[in-house]
Amino acid sequence: MFSYLQFLLKSTNEHGVHSPFVFNYITKGLYQQKQNTTAANKTNKWVMLTLNYFNPKTIYFLTNDFALATNESIIKKKTNSTNAAFIVANFNTVTYQSLTQAINTLTNDQLLLITYNTYPKKFLNDIKSNSEITLVIDFYYGCLLSKRTEQPKQNFRIRF
Repeated sequence: MFSYLQFLLKSTNEHGVHSPFVFNYITKGLYQQKQNTTAANKTNKWVMLTLNYFNPKTIYFLTNDFALATNESIIKKKTNSTNAAFIVANFNTVTYQSLTQAINTLTNDQLLLITYNTYPKKFLNDIKSNSEITLVIDFYYGCLLSKRTEQPKQNFRIRF
């Protein structure tokens, strides 16, 4: 509970974002569509809204947690990690080694969405300090990572 209060104090909404990529994702993908989603919990809602907004051609589920919870149209987009436009993982059910490998092999054209049940502060600090990761958007119950070379290194904490 204390870590969540700390997060809220340091986080922002779309008004504190100075990246057009992140601003559009938050305003058009999350906040605008929030009321149209029927997901069971906030994490699943965030995952579904993110996948709906980016509408990736292919998705790789590093764990089966969300593959089972997503709708049929997303299941049809499943592929392997090297061909995926989007990689989805759950920090709590995947090994640290396989998650690190996914981060290390992430390409400029891929996004990595990581969910977690407990806030992994050390893990987040490690990926925020990783020089190859250019974008970390932390939502407290999950984060979105990118290695987009056209974007300067930025870390955001967003309330959702």
